[in-house]
Amino acid sequence: MTTPVPELYLCGMKTKLHFTRGEWAAALFLLTLMTAGNLYYFLCDIHPKPSCDVHQYETQFQQFAEHQARMADSVEATRQWTYGEQLRSRPDTLPPFKSQPRKPMYDIVKLDLNSCDTDALVTVPQFGSKRAAKLVEYREKLGGFHSLSQLQEVYVLQNIDTVKLKDYFYIDKRELRKLNINTATYQELVSHPYIDAYLTKLIIHHREKTGPIRNLGELQQITHAYPELIDQLRPYLDF
Repeated sequence: MTTPVPELYLCGMKTKLHFTRGEWAAALFLLTLMTAGNLYYFLCDIHPKPSCDVHQYETQFQQFAEHQARMADSVEATRQWTYGEQLRSRPDTLPPFKSQPRKPMYDIVKLDLNSCDTDALVTVPQFGSKRAAKLVEYREKLGGFHSLSQLQEVYVLQNIDTVKLKDYFYIDKRELRKLNINTATYQELVSHPYIDAYLTKLIIHHREKTGPIRNLGELQQITHAYPELIDQLRPYLDF
């Protein structure tokens, strides 16, 4: 009895394969073996992953940190030893520190407030040409200064620091120019910063009707001036 030959369909064409029964058995065995190999490759993990030991890395990190700390200590010890040996071997090269008194950049030359001119005044801190001119102008009207506080009676000098000016000025009160209240004219009296027109008229009226004024007490009785004004006039009046 003849074995039927299987037919193979390729691209719409029926082709007969003339294989023997043994050849067909070998082909089926190879196909089965290939299929089993492919399934095992995809379904089974034939490449195991390496295990990760965390403790091993922690130990390495700790050893590295300890090594860095030993290096830092060694560097610091070397630095201290080197500088310490230099200081001990050369003690005379480093003299003890002594604070020196601070010297001014230039010597301050004090000015007489009652005789200095504008060229000298502009060399003083807080003074410019305008302030210097106003100071000299007021000084001439006043007859000289007897106190640094009088500078604040000038408008442009009101915000000046008179405490600091003590380092730059002194006052020679012998330079004060006094005003004779019994012989001064109306214009001379009214030009003084402390005597106004009303006070001038009272003084002249008393001189013409009664006679000369003898002292500050009598002047206060005649004019009824405030005690503060009498104190301001005291250095500038002569009887």
